[in-house]
Amino acid sequence: MTELRMVQSRIIMMIVLITFLKKLRKIGAVCSEQAKADTIITLWKNGFTVNDGELRSYTNVANQRFLDSIKKGELPLELQQICDKEEVDVKVDDKKDELYTSPKAVFHPFSGAGYRLGSATPRIISKVKKKVEETEKRKPTVVLNNSEPITRIQIWLANGARIVQNFNISHRISHIRDFIIDYQRHQGRRPFTLSTSLPFRELLNESLTLEEANLKNAVVVQRLKNNNEPFRSFSS
Repeated sequence: MTELRMVQSRIIMMIVLITFLKKLRKIGAVCSEQAKADTIITLWKNGFTVNDGELRSYTNVANQRFLDSIKKGELPLELQQICDKEEVDVKVDDKKDELYTSPKAVFHPFSGAGYRLGSATPRIISKVKKKVEETEKRKPTVVLNNSEPITRIQIWLANGARIVQNFNISHRISHIRDFIIDYQRHQGRRPFTLSTSLPFRELLNESLTLEEANLKNAVVVQRLKNNNEPFRSFSS
């Protein structure tokens, strides 16, 4: 009887251990999924949103601190709740020429106030389209080798403007600098540095290729040397 009880106790302990390990796997899976999730910050004319959240005001103190952290290349405290902040991929989508409208207004364009929103939409779209076309015309030509891998670089200028340009991964960081200088040729030359956004990393060795610098599909920020802020103002 004593041996039987010992065997039963061991079986119970094994069952408890297996159950505990299964729970650990589930927790690890959840953390892994969260760590790989993208965080998209969309800048609107009347505020900003984080992922699919509600519109946040630029004048709110807490929101200003949140954006200040992003501008400095730091991870806001709110986003540090994710399991592994080293894996957080923060992307900034510039739509400052567009007014944010709630999903309800978008899905009901012909009811009540939706009529006014519907009538204003073409003007907003045409304005954004015109700005995009002007930006494309100003962009310098980057010669691409189609036989080599191509990557998409988002460039945030010091004045808050965003440019998206394709480069070969064999292009060097210095080519991005030359591209920016050519784009801003009518604005006068001011000394600047280049860095990544999140995590912040100053790109000091501009002889490195984009592949060597791990800049595939990256966000590159222009920082004026006499100004610590990467953008002039989010709300302007």
